[in-house]
Amino acid sequence: MSNWRSTLLARFVPGIKPVIAVSDAHGIMREEGLLAGVEAKGFTVLFYDEPLAFRQDYEARFRQHWDAGETVDLVVAFNPGEHDFESLPFDVLSRAHRLNLTLQELFPKLSYDVVRQLDPTLYDALHRAQDDHATQQLGDKLTKEFVLLHLFEAVPALIGKDAQLLSFLCRLHYRRKVLPPVLLEHLASVLAQRFSAWPVRQLLGDRALFWAFLQERWPVFLQKTDGARDLTADEAAAEKFHVPGPRLLPFGHDDVRVFIDNLFTDGVLTPIAWDWNDAASDRWVRVGLLDPAALNPALRLSELLDNLRHAVPASDAPALEWKAFALRWAQLRQLWLKAEKTTRSELQVSFDQLHQAQSDAFAQWMQTTYPRQFNQPPASVAMVHHIPSYLARLLDRGEAKRVALLLIDGLAVEQWMALKAILQPQLPGILIEENVTFAWLPSITPISRQAVYSGKVPSGFPETVLETTHDEKRWGQFWAGRGLAKHQIAFKALPGDQDADAVVAEWISNDTKAVGVTLYKVDEIMHGMQLGSAGMINQVEQWAKTEVLALLLGRLFDQGFTVIITADHGNTEAVGIGIPQQGDLCDRRGERNRLFADAKFAEDCVQTVPGSRIAHHSALPADLIPVIAPPGKAFTAKGRTIVCHGGDSLEEMAVPFVLLRAHKKETV
Repeated sequence: MSNWRSTLLARFVPGIKPVIAVSDAHGIMREEGLLAGVEAKGFTVLFYDEPLAFRQDYEARFRQHWDAGETVDLVVAFNPGEHDFESLPFDVLSRAHRLNLTLQELFPKLSYDVVRQLDPTLYDALHRAQDDHATQQLGDKLTKEFVLLHLFEAVPALIGKDAQLLSFLCRLHYRRKVLPPVLLEHLASVLAQRFSAWPVRQLLGDRALFWAFLQERWPVFLQKTDGARDLTADEAAAEKFHVPGPRLLPFGHDDVRVFIDNLFTDGVLTPIAWDWNDAASDRWVRVGLLDPAALNPALRLSELLDNLRHAVPASDAPALEWKAFALRWAQLRQLWLKAEKTTRSELQVSFDQLHQAQSDAFAQWMQTTYPRQFNQPPASVAMVHHIPSYLARLLDRGEAKRVALLLIDGLAVEQWMALKAILQPQLPGILIEENVTFAWLPSITPISRQAVYSGKVPSGFPETVLETTHDEKRWGQFWAGRGLAKHQIAFKALPGDQDADAVVAEWISNDTKAVGVTLYKVDEIMHGMQLGSAGMINQVEQWAKTEVLALLLGRLFDQGFTVIITADHGNTEAVGIGIPQQGDLCDRRGERNRLFADAKFAEDCVQTVPGSRIAHHSALPADLIPVIAPPGKAFTAKGRTIVCHGGDSLEEMAVPFVLLRAHKKETV
């Protein structure tokens, strides 16, 4: 336990009063480690974000127990910029002990104006750095340099050559670190003076742009260096790029090529067609070359499998680590499912060991850490219900003029990887930034998809939680609550196997600001799939080749939309273990779960199905109790292999969260 958490946790003493009301201006209470520590002391934590939702939860779970004389310890945290102690309901405040959490008490040696702009996920490293290295009070400039050094490994004075800048940018973006604006501006102002030919500010702050920058220059490097054999460059060449900057990058520098290898194996960069006979034999080069003999995918698969052996996050790791791993695991799965039989045979033992390790660790994470994602701030997009608020932020900040959400029902991250490979050439000039977010458990359409469109946790729509016909209404309610008029909101559900582009004009006007679209094609493929996950990949690729999605996206980009692609849940391959006998007693029968209204019936089901578990959590209605099938198993005919969803595997719970936007063409 970090010292800063221990100091704060000492202030949370159970039993003093029924409620501890916490004024939390900087979201400290949402930090996963602190939240876990508070809960470990017996508290339930609620965040006072929306008064109506808070009142519903409070009445349902707490007030009745206090009125009955029972002891329940509750923490209510709020942002004093939006509320204050007196704005809390009187019956809550009258029971409350008041606390104030401030960053000044955690980081007394650092500038408050700088620290308050940092994400709470950085507090651990920052507190350690302060304890170990801050010997005196630091002002704004020195605090910025202190944070850049100890949290981002950046020393501006030591970045003076192209290779040093490129290495830093690769390290920053590959590790998925985001420079807060206060640090980005400081670092950019220093480096821009030294690297006048580089779009430094954009490359520091825009991960997708940086990947496009590298992708454009990879073939130049190969051509100029004779297949990467010799570094002989002709800077006068006439290549034209969308992203400005130097034409030739030092990919072969020792500090750079270690990242290039991983970027191709992880699927961040796309290999290009090249004859291996005319290329260097180095593996770091060949992972970026699609040879005629199709040796590249096997090489990338072997490299990535080796890299991931020791990269499985711990069962108590922060969500960010599992998100990053989910992308790499999906790339591995996509390569694995498309690999030749001989390649899979050679790597089968290693793949199975890795699969088991990630499955075991993620299963524990789902039971211990996943529930703490419900209350993360919307900006984190920790879960699918945060997506509408993220889009609203893009509009509010002027980062987008119009926004569109494309929900591809049932699209797993591995299938997104296959889709992207075909989609990218169809959409030249489009920047793609990949991430993942988490679906709701149970990972079924009515729960997760309503959460996506409503921006609410499932307990916020208990009356329709198992229905699938309210998406348009939920979408409209969310945006009406954000101040948009009815004519500025659009929604459409499409099969996905027709020319959606042709009907766009019918439901998007010049006034439309927020568009929601559900595409059903992938879910339809899944429920008819008889060839397992490999068949899913193949069919998704075939769908992508019809260009239905590309045409729809192209029309949206032409009309100035910034687009998010996501899904309500993923899918997994599972083997049937038979159908539980409680069929008549459950409210919904799925292949990876059973839903019960009565806890006793749910417990009986678990007793009859070894390895299954009850997965009820606080954000579900009290009378909705899921029983999840054992890992890799399904409630269907014994021995039957199907592709399905509804459970708690990484493949079902992690879903794509992909930002796509048009990049203004700047040929240089």
